[in-house]
Amino acid sequence: MSEWADRRLAFGSQAEAYAYGRLTYPMDAVRWVVPPSARTVLDLAAGTGKLTERLLELDVDVIAVEPLEEMRVLVPAAAQSMTGTAEEIPLADSSVDAVVVGQAFHWFDPPRALAEIARVLRPGGALGLFWNLDDDRVPWVAELADLTRTEARRSLLMSDARPPYDARTDLTTPEHATFEHAEDFDRDRLAAMVASQSRTILLSPQERANVLDAVRALAPGDEFRFPVICQVWRGHRVGTSP
Repeated sequence: MSEWADRRLAFGSQAEAYAYGRLTYPMDAVRWVVPPSARTVLDLAAGTGKLTERLLELDVDVIAVEPLEEMRVLVPAAAQSMTGTAEEIPLADSSVDAVVVGQAFHWFDPPRALAEIARVLRPGGALGLFWNLDDDRVPWVAELADLTRTEARRSLLMSDARPPYDARTDLTTPEHATFEHAEDFDRDRLAAMVASQSRTILLSPQERANVLDAVRALAPGDEFRFPVICQVWRGHRVGTSP
């Protein structure tokens, strides 16, 4: 199995750290994707439900599809959680008004996943792909990103922001937007966030302990704000709503 496949399947062992450490998504980004008329929204590869929580604030019916049981059991109870993958979505054709994906599209098999997403979307329905990127314009965040070797950093993914898919007949080429966001952190939450990252999970116990000690030492105080840039791509199912 390749390192990428190992990383893709690693998160279940750190589900609690993921739920505690990971940031949520800014509501203005969520509203930019999900139209006011939406009634049913699919959170695909929902993880522990970070994006699900935000969708529930919109007072819509949320279906959270997640393949890893350890993650899925932490999805908010107000959502309908289901086992499934992006490549085999367990929903009927044209059954949802929007599909959102938080911090996960890069793990998908894009051709298969996009075909499935288009299948379950109603004509005119929205697709939103979200990534929280470490704002490495901040010096200590840049040091953290170097330490953890994260790919999810502003300088890497915003320097040449290209659509994650294009040239499809069933989905429009997505448009791009960014939203600044920050949340309250302390050293424990910062360590939990890094502990939940796939590279860290696959380290040996001693290597992981060394990394998390270094993360705690980098924290800019006992309490602080962690800044991210939420990068969002918004496309639509080709067709007109009935």
